[in-house]
Amino acid sequence: MTRSFYALSLLLLSQGAMATATPPTTLPFIDNDTVPLTLSSLDINRLVVKGDRISSVTCPTGFCTLPMSGGEDGAVAAPTDPQGASLIALDVQEPFTLYITTEKGHSFGAFVRPMAIPAVTTVFVPLVNDTQPAAQFEKNSPYEETLAVLMQHMIQETTPEGYTVTPIKASPYRKNQQPHTTNIILTPTLTYQGEALTGTVYTITNNTDNTLTLQPTSFYRQGVKALSLSFHVLRPHSRITMYQITGR
Repeated sequence: MTRSFYALSLLLLSQGAMATATPPTTLPFIDNDTVPLTLSSLDINRLVVKGDRISSVTCPTGFCTLPMSGGEDGAVAAPTDPQGASLIALDVQEPFTLYITTEKGHSFGAFVRPMAIPAVTTVFVPLVNDTQPAAQFEKNSPYEETLAVLMQHMIQETTPEGYTVTPIKASPYRKNQQPHTTNIILTPTLTYQGEALTGTVYTITNNTDNTLTLQPTSFYRQGVKALSLSFHVLRPHSRITMYQITGR
């Protein structure tokens, strides 16, 4: 009887521990924004920025303790967590705002609401694309070679590291290829967004009864760094693809 009671007690304790466990909270953020954040006022909380390392956390003086830092004036200069996270314990019960910066240059605020709950792990997810790998890709080779490699990615429908590929929902627009004789329609379909370079994929449609011979120079404009056509002959009521790279 005693052994059964002891086993039942262990089971109840285990279930109780599982019931009080708090799963990580995920919060998206935009740079320079302020997000709402609920933290435990009873225990040490953990802050994580996805894909990044926290470089500093700043609280109003006396509002929080950052156990890892040994920093001064409520700021932690360098987290010691191997994953780049920061630990924080609250010293007040009223709401306040703290500020977080990261090694990859993200900076945002969090409006903290202290609550008497178990320790909280919060994972902040940046809503903007991290362009650091894209910047490295763009600077690793001579400029002309970088343009050629990006163009090849666009043609092969692959994504360079750090780039964001986004479908475009846009209305087509008409371009006069030869005044008074022919019209073609350009429809942007995809963008490849990097750090300093942007690739755009267009569909070129010939809605006339004429066969057109197209030249890349006809589509150059200010800011265009490279341009390629899938075919140079555009038959009546058919379409080809244009790949364009611009700089910013």
